[in-house]
Amino acid sequence: MRNKRFSLFKFIIIILVIFLIIGAISYFLHKDSPAVIDDDTSEVIDNQPKEDESGRNQYYNSNAASYTTNWNNGSNVGQIDNTVVNPKRTEIIGNNVDTFTIMVYMCGSDLESEAAMAVYDLVEMSKANLGNKIKLVVYAGGTTKWHAEGLSTRNNQILEIIDGRVTIIEENAGTGSMVDPDTLSSFIDWVEDRYEANRKVLIFWDHGGGSVSGYGYDERFPRQGSMGLAQIDQALTEADVKFDFIGFDTCLMANTENALMIAEHADYLVASEESEPGVGWYYTDWLTALGNNTSMPTVEIGRRIADSFVSQCAKDTPRQSATLSVIDLAELQAKIPSKLSAFAKATTDIIQAKGYREIANARSGAREFGTEARIDLVDLVDLANKVGTQEAKELADALLSCIKYNNTSRDMSNSYGLSIYFPYRSTKYVNSVLNTYKNIDMNSEYSDCVRNFASYVGSGQIASGGNNNAYSSFNSYNTNNYYSNQSSSDVLFSLLDLFVNGSYANQSNYSSYYTNGFDLLFGRSVNKDMVDYIVDNHIETDLTFKNGKIAISEKDWSLIDQLKLNVFIDDGSGYIDLGKDNIFDIDDKGNLLALKDKTWLAISKDKENYQVVPYYYQYELLD
Repeated sequence: MRNKRFSLFKFIIIILVIFLIIGAISYFLHKDSPAVIDDDTSEVIDNQPKEDESGRNQYYNSNAASYTTNWNNGSNVGQIDNTVVNPKRTEIIGNNVDTFTIMVYMCGSDLESEAAMAVYDLVEMSKANLGNKIKLVVYAGGTTKWHAEGLSTRNNQILEIIDGRVTIIEENAGTGSMVDPDTLSSFIDWVEDRYEANRKVLIFWDHGGGSVSGYGYDERFPRQGSMGLAQIDQALTEADVKFDFIGFDTCLMANTENALMIAEHADYLVASEESEPGVGWYYTDWLTALGNNTSMPTVEIGRRIADSFVSQCAKDTPRQSATLSVIDLAELQAKIPSKLSAFAKATTDIIQAKGYREIANARSGAREFGTEARIDLVDLVDLANKVGTQEAKELADALLSCIKYNNTSRDMSNSYGLSIYFPYRSTKYVNSVLNTYKNIDMNSEYSDCVRNFASYVGSGQIASGGNNNAYSSFNSYNTNNYYSNQSSSDVLFSLLDLFVNGSYANQSNYSSYYTNGFDLLFGRSVNKDMVDYIVDNHIETDLTFKNGKIAISEKDWSLIDQLKLNVFIDDGSGYIDLGKDNIFDIDDKGNLLALKDKTWLAISKDKENYQVVPYYYQYELLD
């Protein structure tokens, strides 16, 4: 319960305003000017230099062993592992004689049309000193507006960084969607036909959705969605080029599924577990360093990318989290499949032995990414540590040996470098992810584990029917002699069995599940043991406030994962959302108490007239 202490609120608001002012000043000082096309030369040039160029063109290295003490397995931030597991597809010659082709697949999307983020990164690339051994080629498209003259929204184009300028070298590179695998493979083929190099890099630039939706969003083809992992695999297989490393300057693509798939096409993966701030990677520093030494070890390249990215995000977007990791894919491919299988089998055994709550508690407490999207990506090392079986510990140790470098912003903990899909917040993506797993030959034991866990989640949702009282939805069927003579377990078993077989498919209460392609058990048959478990572990409490409280038993409290208070105010014409908090009052009998004094955060200029403001709890940092 929040007390009405406006002096404290004023102090908080003043501090927030100061941070906002500092952030705004930093934002404008660090932004490059948009690029334009010189009509005579058809080159992208920079209007004016960065005001703080001397500060940005330095090499950043946090050298931080830990930002916070809230790490379950010790921090792996800022610790580089130079151990190389062979064989590698790329042979580094050494002595600074290696040559590079760096392919950037830049789908501008709304990041460019709304915020010029693609053009800003092109300017950063143009400011790098590439030397004469690096060919930096960009495939540009996928947006309805470019913030630079000469770049087309009608067709895709191929650009190259030449002598510090972004030059259009292919005016019309096709009109295909940039989330079409054929467009990606054709770009790789185009570069391969024209440039020779012993080291090759591919960087995906745009949005990312992890193992749920993959890469990209083309504004010119909004109905085509994204390029899933199976489609990325298809494009890379068709191109048949082996890369030194593949990078994702996108959100959420440092996931185990993506890494295992990419392992067939590259030696290393450089990507982010968390959603990336819009500014993305900072290209000038690491490209310049690579231009000075093209024989730089790949792990060192990845370290420079990660350090400059996290450091620049701390300046440009200090209130947004940042993560970036470097994964040795040869080591991952050699170690992880067997370890993941053992972990998945042991976890499935626990679930089937009525240990769902044990796994659910581990999943609930694991570091989660992209939380607002509810796509259920969690750090795999952190999840394994919380599951705690011997198989889980061995998996965590193996993963940490494959993650050669990891850097995060100061507000992150338990972000070790690789996430994985594990459904808990929502089950709506289970079928599509399992289908992706099938198409990329993902570990079958892990697929079974996901299916088993999700079937409990889905069955519990159907059993509750979306009601406040989980028991009431199937207890209400005891209205005739048939059901009245059955136990609660039998009633629920009958309900689920009929539902899975379609008898309830036409009922309005359940039609939404079928509309969304929802499969209750995701390929599993109704299991009596599972039904018994749900009956034994449902919340009996009616979760509605009566006389200002909800009487929750000790048993039911043990089943509750989290509570959030969503507050609305009626202004006479409708309800206004004031936000969400996680602070509650509970009396000595365990009753959850309603908000009594109806106070909320407010600000005032004159200390008399206060304006109530929305407040949304996002996360807390334990230290």
